[in-house]
Amino acid sequence: MILFENVRAYRYDAASRRFVAHRSVLVDGESIVALDTEPTGVGVDRIDGDGATLVPAFADCHVHLAEAGYYAGPRSLAAVRSYAEFDAAVARAPRDGDMLYAGGYDDALWHDAARADARPLERHHADTYALLVRVDSHSCIVNRKTLAWLDLPPETPGIERDDAGEPTGRLALEANWSAQARFIARIPNEMRRASERRGADLARERGIAHVHAQLLGRDRDGYAADLEALRALPIAVHPKICEPDAALAEWFGLPYIGGDVFLDGSIGSCTAALSQPYRGGRGAGNLRFSDDELLAYFAGAEARGIAAGVHAIGDAAIEQCVRTWERVLGGKPSPRGARHFIEHFEMPDDAHVEACATMGITLSMQPQFHATWGAEGGMYEERLGTQRRSRMNPLRALVARGAHVCGGSDAPVCALDALAGMHAACAQQEPHACLDPHEALALYTVNAARFGYAEERTGNIAPGLRADLVLLDRDPLEDGAFARARVLRMVIAGV
Repeated sequence: MILFENVRAYRYDAASRRFVAHRSVLVDGESIVALDTEPTGVGVDRIDGDGATLVPAFADCHVHLAEAGYYAGPRSLAAVRSYAEFDAAVARAPRDGDMLYAGGYDDALWHDAARADARPLERHHADTYALLVRVDSHSCIVNRKTLAWLDLPPETPGIERDDAGEPTGRLALEANWSAQARFIARIPNEMRRASERRGADLARERGIAHVHAQLLGRDRDGYAADLEALRALPIAVHPKICEPDAALAEWFGLPYIGGDVFLDGSIGSCTAALSQPYRGGRGAGNLRFSDDELLAYFAGAEARGIAAGVHAIGDAAIEQCVRTWERVLGGKPSPRGARHFIEHFEMPDDAHVEACATMGITLSMQPQFHATWGAEGGMYEERLGTQRRSRMNPLRALVARGAHVCGGSDAPVCALDALAGMHAACAQQEPHACLDPHEALALYTVNAARFGYAEERTGNIAPGLRADLVLLDRDPLEDGAFARARVLRMVIAGV
Protein backbone atom coordinates (compact mmCIF):
# COMPACT_ATOMS: atom_id res chain seq x y z
CA MET A 1 0.00 0.00 0.00
CA ILE A 2 1.08 3.58 -0.72
CA LEU A 3 -0.15 6.64 1.14
CA PHE A 4 0.18 10.01 -0.58
CA GLU A 5 0.06 12.42 2.36
CA ASN A 6 0.56 16.11 2.88
CA VAL A 7 -0.99 16.76 -0.51
CA ARG A 8 -3.95 18.67 -1.87
CA ALA A 9 -5.71 15.80 -3.70
CA TYR A 10 -8.63 16.79 -5.89
CA ARG A 11 -11.70 14.57 -6.32
CA TYR A 12 -14.36 15.60 -8.82
CA ASP A 13 -17.83 15.95 -7.30
CA ALA A 14 -20.48 15.44 -9.98
CA ALA A 15 -23.25 17.17 -8.00
CA SER A 16 -21.39 20.47 -7.68
CA ARG A 17 -19.28 20.03 -10.84
CA ARG A 18 -16.27 21.09 -8.80
CA PHE A 19 -13.10 19.41 -7.58
CA VAL A 20 -13.02 18.93 -3.81
CA ALA A 21 -9.71 18.88 -1.94
CA HIS A 22 -8.58 15.98 0.29
CA ARG A 23 -5.42 15.70 2.37
CA SER A 24 -4.34 12.12 1.52
CA VAL A 25 -4.91 9.22 -0.90
CA LEU A 26 -4.35 5.57 -0.04
CA VAL A 27 -3.51 3.22 -2.89
CA ASP A 28 -3.54 -0.58 -2.67
CA GLY A 29 -2.02 -2.23 -5.71
CA GLU A 30 -3.66 -0.70 -8.79
CA SER A 31 -6.59 0.91 -6.99
CA ILE A 32 -7.46 3.87 -4.80
CA VAL A 33 -8.97 2.54 -1.57
CA ALA A 34 -9.47 5.57 0.68
CA LEU A 35 -9.19 9.34 1.02
CA ASP A 36 -8.32 11.31 4.15
CA THR A 37 -7.19 8.23 6.03
CA GLU A 38 -4.36 7.59 8.49
CA PRO A 39 -3.45 3.88 8.18
CA THR A 40 -1.33 2.32 10.88
CA GLY A 41 0.92 -0.71 10.97
CA VAL A 42 3.48 -2.11 8.59
CA GLY A 43 3.16 -2.47 4.85
CA VAL A 44 2.35 1.15 4.04
CA ASP A 45 4.85 3.22 2.08
CA ARG A 46 4.36 6.92 2.76
CA ILE A 47 5.05 9.55 0.12
CA ASP A 48 5.18 13.06 1.56
CA GLY A 49 3.91 15.45 -1.09
CA ASP A 50 5.22 18.48 0.78
CA GLY A 51 2.05 20.41 -0.02
CA ALA A 52 2.00 19.54 -3.73
CA THR A 53 -1.20 19.06 -5.73
CA LEU A 54 -2.48 15.60 -6.69
CA VAL A 55 -4.96 15.39 -9.58
CA PRO A 56 -6.32 12.60 -11.80
CA ALA A 57 -3.94 11.63 -14.57
CA PHE A 58 -4.71 13.49 -17.78
CA ALA A 59 -6.15 12.27 -21.05
CA ASP A 60 -5.68 13.63 -24.56
CA CYS A 61 -8.81 12.95 -26.57
CA HIS A 62 -7.37 13.45 -30.06
CA VAL A 63 -3.83 12.36 -30.86
CA HIS A 64 -1.99 11.08 -33.91
CA LEU A 65 0.42 9.09 -31.80
CA ALA A 66 2.77 7.74 -34.46
CA GLU A 67 3.05 11.14 -36.13
CA ALA A 68 3.62 12.89 -32.79
CA GLY A 69 6.56 10.59 -32.14
CA TYR A 70 7.82 10.59 -35.73
CA TYR A 71 7.91 14.39 -36.03
CA ALA A 72 9.64 14.85 -32.67
CA GLY A 73 13.17 16.15 -33.25
CA PRO A 74 14.65 17.19 -36.60
CA ARG A 75 11.61 16.09 -38.64
CA SER A 76 9.55 18.81 -36.95
CA LEU A 77 9.13 22.13 -38.76
CA ALA A 78 6.91 23.58 -36.03
CA ALA A 79 9.48 26.10 -34.74
CA VAL A 80 9.99 27.72 -38.16
CA ARG A 81 8.96 31.38 -38.21
CA SER A 82 10.20 32.66 -41.60
CA TYR A 83 10.89 31.44 -45.12
CA ALA A 84 14.64 31.48 -44.47
CA GLU A 85 14.17 29.30 -41.39
CA PHE A 86 11.92 27.01 -43.43
CA ASP A 87 14.61 26.60 -46.07
CA ALA A 88 17.26 25.86 -43.45
CA ALA A 89 15.05 23.37 -41.60
CA VAL A 90 14.21 21.53 -44.82
CA ALA A 91 17.90 21.40 -45.73
CA ARG A 92 18.81 19.60 -42.49
CA ALA A 93 15.72 17.37 -42.30
CA PRO A 94 16.85 13.72 -42.10
CA ARG A 95 16.19 11.22 -44.85
CA ASP A 96 15.03 7.68 -44.23
CA GLY A 97 16.61 5.83 -47.12
CA ASP A 98 15.26 7.42 -50.28
CA MET A 99 12.43 9.18 -48.41
CA LEU A 100 12.11 12.49 -46.59
CA TYR A 101 8.93 12.87 -44.57
CA ALA A 102 8.66 15.89 -42.26
CA GLY A 103 5.89 18.11 -41.00
CA GLY A 104 4.45 20.77 -38.75
CA TYR A 105 5.21 23.94 -40.71
CA ASP A 106 2.69 26.75 -40.25
CA ASP A 107 3.32 29.67 -42.58
CA ALA A 108 0.35 31.50 -41.02
CA LEU A 109 2.67 32.21 -38.06
CA TRP A 110 5.70 33.39 -40.08
CA HIS A 111 6.75 36.95 -39.33
CA ASP A 112 7.73 37.69 -42.95
CA ALA A 113 4.25 36.88 -44.37
CA ALA A 114 5.84 34.49 -46.88
CA ARG A 115 4.21 31.28 -48.06
CA ALA A 116 5.76 27.82 -47.91
CA ASP A 117 6.51 26.29 -51.30
CA ALA A 118 8.47 23.48 -52.93
CA ARG A 119 11.66 25.39 -53.75
CA PRO A 120 13.63 24.19 -50.68
CA LEU A 121 12.77 20.59 -51.57
CA GLU A 122 14.02 21.09 -55.13
CA ARG A 123 17.13 22.86 -53.88
CA HIS A 124 18.15 20.38 -51.17
CA HIS A 125 16.33 17.11 -51.90
CA ALA A 126 15.58 16.96 -55.62
CA ASP A 127 16.77 13.33 -55.81
CA THR A 128 14.60 12.16 -52.87
CA TYR A 129 10.95 11.22 -52.51
CA ALA A 130 10.06 14.17 -50.27
CA LEU A 131 6.84 15.35 -48.62
CA LEU A 132 6.30 18.16 -46.09
CA VAL A 133 3.00 18.14 -44.19
CA ARG A 134 1.39 21.39 -43.09
CA VAL A 135 0.65 21.64 -39.36
CA ASP A 136 -3.05 20.81 -39.86
CA SER A 137 -2.29 17.85 -42.21
CA HIS A 138 -4.85 19.15 -44.70
CA SER A 139 -2.25 20.21 -47.26
CA CYS A 140 1.31 19.26 -48.09
CA ILE A 141 4.22 20.09 -50.37
CA VAL A 142 6.09 17.66 -52.62
CA ASN A 143 8.96 17.96 -55.09
CA ARG A 144 8.83 17.10 -58.79
CA LYS A 145 10.31 13.63 -58.27
CA THR A 146 7.59 12.79 -55.78
CA LEU A 147 4.81 14.24 -57.92
CA ALA A 148 5.92 12.06 -60.84
CA TRP A 149 6.02 8.99 -58.57
CA LEU A 150 2.54 9.70 -57.20
CA ASP A 151 1.21 9.82 -60.78
CA LEU A 152 -2.01 11.50 -59.68
CA PRO A 153 -4.69 11.78 -62.37
CA PRO A 154 -4.70 15.39 -63.60
CA GLU A 155 -8.32 15.84 -62.53
CA THR A 156 -7.58 14.88 -58.90
CA PRO A 157 -9.01 17.65 -56.65
CA GLY A 158 -6.37 19.64 -54.79
CA ILE A 159 -3.43 19.80 -57.24
CA GLU A 160 -2.41 23.46 -57.17
CA ARG A 161 -1.23 24.86 -60.50
CA ASP A 162 0.51 28.10 -61.48
CA ASP A 163 -0.69 30.55 -64.13
CA ALA A 164 0.90 28.37 -66.81
CA GLY A 165 -1.02 25.33 -65.63
CA GLU A 166 2.02 23.58 -64.13
CA PRO A 167 1.77 21.90 -60.71
CA THR A 168 3.41 23.95 -57.96
CA GLY A 169 3.99 20.99 -55.64
CA ARG A 170 1.34 22.10 -53.16
CA LEU A 171 -1.43 19.54 -52.66
CA ALA A 172 -4.75 19.76 -50.83
CA LEU A 173 -8.04 17.84 -50.73
CA GLU A 174 -7.88 14.34 -52.31
CA ALA A 175 -4.42 14.91 -53.75
CA ASN A 176 -3.06 15.64 -50.28
CA TRP A 177 -4.60 12.54 -48.69
CA SER A 178 -3.46 10.30 -51.52
CA ALA A 179 0.11 11.59 -51.20
CA GLN A 180 0.20 11.19 -47.41
CA ALA A 181 -1.25 7.68 -47.59
CA ARG A 182 1.45 6.64 -50.05
CA PHE A 183 4.18 8.01 -47.76
CA ILE A 184 2.73 6.45 -44.62
CA ALA A 185 2.67 3.10 -46.41
CA ARG A 186 6.42 3.44 -47.08
CA ILE A 187 7.33 3.92 -43.42
CA PRO A 188 8.71 0.58 -42.13
CA ASN A 189 6.64 -0.97 -39.35
CA GLU A 190 9.57 -0.94 -36.94
CA MET A 191 9.89 2.81 -37.44
CA ARG A 192 6.14 3.24 -36.93
CA ARG A 193 6.27 1.25 -33.69
CA ALA A 194 9.25 3.25 -32.46
CA SER A 195 7.38 6.47 -33.23
CA GLU A 196 4.35 5.30 -31.26
CA ARG A 197 6.56 4.48 -28.28
CA ARG A 198 8.17 7.91 -28.50
CA GLY A 199 4.72 9.49 -28.61
CA ALA A 200 3.69 7.51 -25.52
CA ASP A 201 6.84 8.64 -23.71
CA LEU A 202 6.06 12.28 -24.57
CA ALA A 203 2.58 11.81 -23.13
CA ARG A 204 3.84 10.31 -19.87
CA GLU A 205 6.37 13.10 -19.41
CA ARG A 206 3.45 15.54 -19.38
CA GLY A 207 1.13 13.63 -17.06
CA ILE A 208 -0.99 12.02 -19.77
CA ALA A 209 -1.99 8.42 -19.03
CA HIS A 210 -4.76 8.05 -21.64
CA VAL A 211 -4.82 8.98 -25.33
CA HIS A 212 -7.45 8.65 -28.03
CA ALA A 213 -5.29 7.66 -30.99
CA GLN A 214 -6.51 8.34 -34.52
CA LEU A 215 -5.71 5.50 -36.94
CA LEU A 216 -5.98 6.28 -40.66
CA GLY A 217 -5.20 4.84 -44.05
CA ARG A 218 -4.64 1.17 -43.18
CA ASP A 219 -6.29 -2.03 -44.37
CA ARG A 220 -7.85 -4.45 -41.87
CA ASP A 221 -4.59 -6.29 -41.27
CA GLY A 222 -2.79 -2.99 -40.76
CA TYR A 223 -5.35 -1.84 -38.23
CA ALA A 224 -5.08 -5.20 -36.44
CA ALA A 225 -1.29 -4.77 -36.18
CA ASP A 226 -1.73 -1.22 -34.91
CA LEU A 227 -4.22 -2.27 -32.24
CA GLU A 228 -1.91 -5.02 -30.99
CA ALA A 229 1.05 -2.64 -30.81
CA LEU A 230 -0.94 0.08 -29.05
CA ARG A 231 -2.07 -2.34 -26.34
CA ALA A 232 1.58 -2.91 -25.45
CA LEU A 233 2.33 0.76 -24.78
CA PRO A 234 2.83 2.02 -21.19
CA ILE A 235 -0.24 4.26 -21.39
CA ALA A 236 -3.91 3.48 -22.03
CA VAL A 237 -4.84 3.93 -25.68
CA HIS A 238 -8.38 4.33 -26.99
CA PRO A 239 -7.95 3.50 -30.68
CA LYS A 240 -10.19 5.40 -33.09
CA ILE A 241 -10.24 3.71 -36.50
CA CYS A 242 -11.06 6.60 -38.82
CA GLU A 243 -13.30 4.78 -41.28
CA PRO A 244 -17.07 5.33 -41.78
CA ASP A 245 -17.74 1.63 -41.17
CA ALA A 246 -19.26 0.57 -37.84
CA ALA A 247 -18.88 -3.10 -38.82
CA LEU A 248 -15.12 -2.60 -38.56
CA ALA A 249 -15.44 -1.48 -34.93
CA GLU A 250 -17.70 -4.44 -34.24
CA TRP A 251 -15.13 -6.76 -35.81
CA PHE A 252 -12.41 -5.48 -33.46
CA GLY A 253 -14.68 -5.27 -30.41
CA LEU A 254 -14.46 -1.47 -30.14
CA PRO A 255 -17.33 0.69 -28.82
CA TYR A 256 -16.53 3.56 -31.21
CA ILE A 257 -15.59 4.20 -34.82
CA GLY A 258 -14.40 7.29 -36.65
CA GLY A 259 -12.81 10.39 -35.31
CA ASP A 260 -10.93 11.80 -38.26
CA VAL A 261 -13.61 10.80 -40.73
CA PHE A 262 -13.32 14.07 -42.57
CA LEU A 263 -16.54 15.91 -43.33
CA ASP A 264 -14.33 18.86 -44.25
CA GLY A 265 -10.75 20.11 -43.96
CA SER A 266 -9.07 22.88 -41.97
CA ILE A 267 -9.24 26.64 -41.73
CA GLY A 268 -5.48 27.01 -42.19
CA SER A 269 -5.60 25.19 -45.53
CA CYS A 270 -8.92 26.91 -46.45
CA THR A 271 -10.61 23.52 -46.88
CA ALA A 272 -12.99 23.60 -43.88
CA ALA A 273 -16.54 23.81 -45.28
CA LEU A 274 -18.13 27.21 -44.64
CA SER A 275 -21.58 28.65 -45.26
CA GLN A 276 -19.92 31.90 -46.39
CA PRO A 277 -16.60 32.11 -48.28
CA TYR A 278 -13.18 32.71 -46.82
CA ARG A 279 -11.78 36.19 -47.13
CA GLY A 280 -9.58 36.92 -50.11
CA GLY A 281 -11.34 34.83 -52.74
CA ARG A 282 -10.30 31.47 -51.31
CA GLY A 283 -13.64 29.74 -51.85
CA ALA A 284 -15.78 28.18 -49.11
CA GLY A 285 -14.18 24.78 -48.68
CA ASN A 286 -15.75 21.42 -49.49
CA LEU A 287 -17.98 18.81 -47.91
CA ARG A 288 -16.47 15.37 -48.47
CA PHE A 289 -19.65 13.34 -47.88
CA SER A 290 -23.10 13.62 -49.37
CA ASP A 291 -26.02 13.73 -46.95
CA ASP A 292 -27.01 10.19 -47.97
CA GLU A 293 -23.50 8.84 -47.38
CA LEU A 294 -23.34 10.43 -43.95
CA LEU A 295 -26.82 9.16 -43.08
CA ALA A 296 -25.82 5.60 -43.97
CA TYR A 297 -22.73 5.86 -41.74
CA PHE A 298 -24.56 7.30 -38.74
CA ALA A 299 -27.59 5.04 -39.02
CA GLY A 300 -25.44 1.93 -39.39
CA ALA A 301 -23.42 2.83 -36.30
CA GLU A 302 -26.49 3.62 -34.20
CA ALA A 303 -28.14 0.34 -35.23
CA ARG A 304 -25.12 -1.52 -33.82
CA GLY A 305 -24.83 0.62 -30.70
CA ILE A 306 -21.42 1.84 -31.89
CA ALA A 307 -20.44 5.47 -31.19
CA ALA A 308 -19.72 7.19 -34.52
CA GLY A 309 -17.49 10.23 -34.86
CA VAL A 310 -16.54 12.70 -37.56
CA HIS A 311 -14.16 15.60 -38.08
CA ALA A 312 -16.21 18.79 -38.58
CA ILE A 313 -14.64 22.25 -38.30
CA GLY A 314 -16.53 24.66 -40.55
CA ASP A 315 -20.11 25.72 -39.89
CA ALA A 316 -21.36 24.02 -43.06
CA ALA A 317 -19.80 20.71 -42.00
CA ILE A 318 -21.19 21.04 -38.47
CA GLU A 319 -24.63 21.83 -39.90
CA GLN A 320 -24.52 18.71 -42.10
CA CYS A 321 -23.43 16.59 -39.15
CA VAL A 322 -26.08 17.93 -36.74
CA ARG A 323 -28.99 17.69 -39.15
CA THR A 324 -28.00 14.12 -40.00
CA TRP A 325 -27.85 13.14 -36.33
CA GLU A 326 -31.27 14.72 -35.85
CA ARG A 327 -32.62 12.47 -38.61
CA VAL A 328 -31.05 9.36 -37.04
CA LEU A 329 -31.79 10.11 -33.38
CA GLY A 330 -34.97 12.15 -33.70
CA GLY A 331 -33.37 14.93 -31.70
CA LYS A 332 -32.87 12.74 -28.61
CA PRO A 333 -29.93 10.86 -27.06
CA SER A 334 -29.07 7.46 -28.50
CA PRO A 335 -31.58 4.89 -27.19
CA ARG A 336 -28.79 2.30 -27.37
CA GLY A 337 -26.48 4.42 -25.21
CA ALA A 338 -23.95 5.04 -27.99
CA ARG A 339 -21.79 8.07 -27.25
CA HIS A 340 -21.61 9.63 -30.70
CA PHE A 341 -19.10 12.44 -31.11
CA ILE A 342 -17.80 15.31 -33.21
CA GLU A 343 -14.13 16.17 -33.38
CA HIS A 344 -13.07 19.86 -33.38
CA PHE A 345 -16.53 21.56 -33.62
CA GLU A 346 -14.90 24.96 -34.08
CA MET A 347 -17.62 27.03 -35.79
CA PRO A 348 -21.00 26.06 -34.33
CA ASP A 349 -23.92 28.42 -34.03
CA ASP A 350 -26.34 28.53 -31.09
CA ALA A 351 -28.67 25.98 -32.70
CA HIS A 352 -25.80 23.52 -33.11
CA VAL A 353 -24.83 23.94 -29.45
CA GLU A 354 -28.41 23.33 -28.33
CA ALA A 355 -28.87 20.30 -30.60
CA CYS A 356 -25.67 18.60 -29.49
CA ALA A 357 -26.44 19.17 -25.82
CA THR A 358 -29.96 17.80 -26.27
CA MET A 359 -28.82 14.70 -28.19
CA GLY A 360 -25.88 14.02 -25.90
CA ILE A 361 -23.29 14.33 -28.67
CA THR A 362 -19.78 14.42 -27.21
CA LEU A 363 -17.67 17.33 -28.48
CA SER A 364 -13.96 16.56 -28.61
CA MET A 365 -12.28 19.96 -28.84
CA GLN A 366 -8.77 21.42 -28.81
CA PRO A 367 -8.41 24.65 -26.79
CA GLN A 368 -4.84 25.10 -28.04
CA PHE A 369 -6.23 25.77 -31.52
CA HIS A 370 -7.77 29.06 -30.47
CA ALA A 371 -4.74 29.96 -28.37
CA THR A 372 -2.51 29.48 -31.43
CA TRP A 373 -4.62 31.01 -34.20
CA GLY A 374 -7.51 32.87 -32.57
CA ALA A 375 -5.89 36.10 -31.40
CA GLU A 376 -6.73 39.45 -32.96
CA GLY A 377 -4.89 39.63 -36.27
CA GLY A 378 -4.20 35.89 -36.19
CA MET A 379 -4.83 33.24 -38.82
CA TYR A 380 -8.52 32.77 -37.99
CA GLU A 381 -9.19 36.48 -38.36
CA GLU A 382 -7.16 36.66 -41.56
CA ARG A 383 -9.12 33.76 -43.08
CA LEU A 384 -12.58 34.52 -41.63
CA GLY A 385 -12.77 38.10 -40.39
CA THR A 386 -13.27 39.44 -36.89
CA GLN A 387 -16.93 38.51 -36.43
CA ARG A 388 -16.60 34.85 -37.34
CA ARG A 389 -13.32 34.51 -35.46
CA SER A 390 -14.86 35.88 -32.27
CA ARG A 391 -17.63 33.23 -32.27
CA MET A 392 -15.37 30.21 -32.65
CA ASN A 393 -14.69 27.46 -30.09
CA PRO A 394 -17.44 28.56 -27.64
CA LEU A 395 -16.33 26.41 -24.71
CA ARG A 396 -18.10 28.54 -22.11
CA ALA A 397 -21.45 28.36 -23.90
CA LEU A 398 -21.16 24.61 -24.40
CA VAL A 399 -20.33 23.81 -20.78
CA ALA A 400 -23.01 26.20 -19.51
CA ARG A 401 -25.60 24.44 -21.67
CA GLY A 402 -24.55 21.06 -20.27
CA ALA A 403 -22.94 19.70 -23.42
CA HIS A 404 -20.41 16.94 -22.91
CA VAL A 405 -17.03 18.46 -23.87
CA CYS A 406 -13.59 16.89 -23.61
CA GLY A 407 -10.12 18.17 -24.48
CA GLY A 408 -7.26 17.16 -26.72
CA SER A 409 -4.36 18.47 -28.73
CA ASP A 410 -4.59 16.89 -32.21
CA ALA A 411 -0.85 16.28 -31.72
CA PRO A 412 1.35 16.84 -33.62
CA VAL A 413 -0.84 19.79 -34.71
CA CYS A 414 -0.44 21.20 -31.18
CA ALA A 415 1.84 20.04 -28.39
CA LEU A 416 0.96 16.75 -26.68
CA ASP A 417 0.50 18.69 -23.46
CA ALA A 418 -2.75 18.58 -21.49
CA LEU A 419 -1.59 21.31 -19.11
CA ALA A 420 -1.16 23.63 -22.10
CA GLY A 421 -4.66 22.70 -23.26
CA MET A 422 -6.18 23.46 -19.85
CA HIS A 423 -4.31 26.74 -19.66
CA ALA A 424 -5.64 27.68 -23.11
CA ALA A 425 -9.19 26.80 -22.05
CA CYS A 426 -8.92 29.29 -19.18
CA ALA A 427 -7.19 32.04 -21.15
CA GLN A 428 -9.27 32.46 -24.32
CA GLN A 429 -9.83 36.05 -25.33
CA GLU A 430 -13.59 35.83 -25.86
CA PRO A 431 -15.84 35.62 -22.77
CA HIS A 432 -17.97 32.92 -24.42
CA ALA A 433 -14.88 30.71 -24.71
CA CYS A 434 -13.23 30.93 -21.27
CA LEU A 435 -13.67 28.15 -18.73
CA ASP A 436 -12.89 28.31 -15.04
CA PRO A 437 -10.04 26.04 -13.83
CA HIS A 438 -12.36 23.31 -12.50
CA GLU A 439 -14.16 23.07 -15.83
CA ALA A 440 -10.86 23.00 -17.72
CA LEU A 441 -9.46 20.17 -15.59
CA ALA A 442 -12.69 18.18 -16.09
CA LEU A 443 -12.23 18.32 -19.88
CA TYR A 444 -9.01 16.33 -19.60
CA THR A 445 -9.97 13.97 -16.76
CA VAL A 446 -13.54 12.94 -15.86
CA ASN A 447 -15.09 14.04 -19.15
CA ALA A 448 -12.36 12.33 -21.13
CA ALA A 449 -12.85 9.10 -19.18
CA ARG A 450 -16.52 9.07 -20.09
CA PHE A 451 -15.61 9.65 -23.75
CA GLY A 452 -13.59 6.44 -23.60
CA TYR A 453 -16.31 4.44 -21.78
CA ALA A 454 -13.85 4.29 -18.88
CA GLU A 455 -15.48 6.40 -16.15
CA GLU A 456 -16.04 3.32 -13.95
CA ARG A 457 -12.30 2.61 -14.04
CA THR A 458 -10.43 5.92 -14.11
CA GLY A 459 -10.61 9.69 -14.58
CA ASN A 460 -11.10 10.73 -10.95
CA ILE A 461 -9.54 10.31 -7.52
CA ALA A 462 -12.10 8.17 -5.73
CA PRO A 463 -12.15 4.81 -3.92
CA GLY A 464 -12.55 1.89 -6.31
CA LEU A 465 -11.00 3.65 -9.30
CA ARG A 466 -7.61 2.87 -10.76
CA ALA A 467 -4.76 4.87 -9.26
CA ASP A 468 -3.93 7.07 -12.27
CA LEU A 469 -2.50 10.21 -10.68
CA VAL A 470 -0.33 13.23 -11.37
CA LEU A 471 1.54 15.18 -8.69
CA LEU A 472 2.05 18.85 -9.62
CA ASP A 473 4.36 21.38 -8.01
CA ARG A 474 1.60 24.03 -7.78
CA ASP A 475 -2.17 24.23 -7.61
CA PRO A 476 -3.53 25.42 -10.97
CA LEU A 477 -7.11 25.32 -9.70
CA GLU A 478 -6.32 28.48 -7.74
CA ASP A 479 -5.60 30.67 -10.78
CA GLY A 480 -5.96 28.64 -13.99
CA ALA A 481 -2.23 28.96 -14.75
CA PHE A 482 -1.90 25.30 -15.71
CA ALA A 483 1.04 26.00 -18.02
CA ARG A 484 3.13 27.08 -15.02
CA ALA A 485 2.66 23.71 -13.30
CA ARG A 486 5.36 21.05 -13.48
CA VAL A 487 4.78 17.31 -13.29
CA LEU A 488 6.67 15.96 -10.27
CA ARG A 489 5.43 12.38 -10.33
CA MET A 490 3.27 10.22 -12.58
CA VAL A 491 1.34 7.20 -11.31
CA ILE A 492 -0.32 4.74 -13.71
CA ALA A 493 -2.31 1.85 -12.20
CA GLY A 494 -0.55 2.36 -8.88
CA VAL A 495 2.97 2.25 -10.37
